[in-house]
Amino acid sequence: MTAILKVSLNEWQAPLSVQHPFVDQVRESVFKYRLQSASYFDIPIEVCQAIHEDNPERFVEPDQNFLLYIGFYNFGISPVLAACRPKIQKRGKERVFGEDVEVYVKDRFVSLQWFLGIEFPTRDEPVGDAVMFQWWSANSQIFSWMRLPTELKERIIQFCMHRSPPPMMPNKSRAKKAKGAPEVTGQFDKWTSLLSVSHQVRAICLRLCFVGSKEMTYSNGLCIVARDFYSFKSCIRRLGKHRQLIEPNGVPYDDKTWELANLYESFPRIYPHLSQYATFYHGIRKMYLEFSFLDSLHFFKVTTGYFSQHWKSYHLDHEVFERLPYLNELIIKLPDAKGLLEDDYRQPVRLFYGEPFNCARILHRLIFERAAKVLAPLENFKMYGFIDNEEEGRFIEFLACAKRGLKITTKELEELYREDMGGVELGESVGPGVEREDVGVEEREIVQDDFWPPKCRCEVLCRKVVHPSSM
Repeated sequence: MTAILKVSLNEWQAPLSVQHPFVDQVRESVFKYRLQSASYFDIPIEVCQAIHEDNPERFVEPDQNFLLYIGFYNFGISPVLAACRPKIQKRGKERVFGEDVEVYVKDRFVSLQWFLGIEFPTRDEPVGDAVMFQWWSANSQIFSWMRLPTELKERIIQFCMHRSPPPMMPNKSRAKKAKGAPEVTGQFDKWTSLLSVSHQVRAICLRLCFVGSKEMTYSNGLCIVARDFYSFKSCIRRLGKHRQLIEPNGVPYDDKTWELANLYESFPRIYPHLSQYATFYHGIRKMYLEFSFLDSLHFFKVTTGYFSQHWKSYHLDHEVFERLPYLNELIIKLPDAKGLLEDDYRQPVRLFYGEPFNCARILHRLIFERAAKVLAPLENFKMYGFIDNEEEGRFIEFLACAKRGLKITTKELEELYREDMGGVELGESVGPGVEREDVGVEEREIVQDDFWPPKCRCEVLCRKVVHPSSM
């Protein structure tokens, strides 16, 4: 007996008037088989009784010898004819026919599911949105996101973020200001709306964004790259305008909560229990900074040669790193000594003596010696762009000396906080209508110092070291 036949599309289907009711049972089993996943549903399978001389009469009750030839097909391929029967099940001493279907293949009966898996294999590729929608509609299921395990939710969100393209690099033109926080939302692309689903989904999204994952495009987490001071300042201010809102009561609404929010914004390491007021910039993990000579001197608050008299109160400085509790890597490139070393007529102090006596070595030392002192608490702080290996060794020595002189490290501060259960009692909030006393700004007399601009008195002129071919 030939159980499986592949015939042409012409004249093989039996008329509806003679089809056995068992065909409906087979059709229902095929439908359940396709519903098990979207990839199975993507393969259409039609069922029809085939014309065969051994088929039983229309209303014959199934027995042990019952076999009905049925054609399985979809549009575009030839039908597969197979002899089918209901599966015989034992109930005590009796044998009854169940809802499952068996197919006769190579002198034995196999399950309909195994047969369909061989004859109609699934495709090894993602299904389209239209098929996914049809499969979900045919399932008649209600999707409960809240019942999914947190690990599965994270995998789904991770998959959405992984498919997002890298964010566009911000334009350096000051005329075009970035809206929102592209450093964060750029990791989601068209999935940005995930941040508005719920507290839990937002928490998962921001954690993946801030911390990163090896299985994602952004494996290092939230990394900031600033190649000039203006970009860095704009990025910090932009990220500081958006609160994380991953915990309840994360929005300050009165004087007391605003005071608590300001406390965490300024001292997140001292008040970690106020993290519900955290903003996006508190989630920064890594930074790469590259400033000009003048901006670097301002940023690290260099005092040599009375330079402190030129500090600007509104200028962002190195203290910003104290407000980044999760910063685990900082890379700073020293100003380019090979670039155009000329002063801007608008700046308050001259830095360059004039070629060939511009001394980038002294300016670099002012920057990295001060940086080694103020950034010693950071565990993973690197600096490069030195004029030569001697300067790099000098920086490493200064940094090691500064770390040895620390009274308390960041880890020790965190351990002290945990041991003392906080240990800091918050002051009373400012009552409504009570104004803070304004602190007057001390007017400092500008002192003219002969240090600026520093003249190159190195044993080998910096000009010759930086541009050996020009001397």
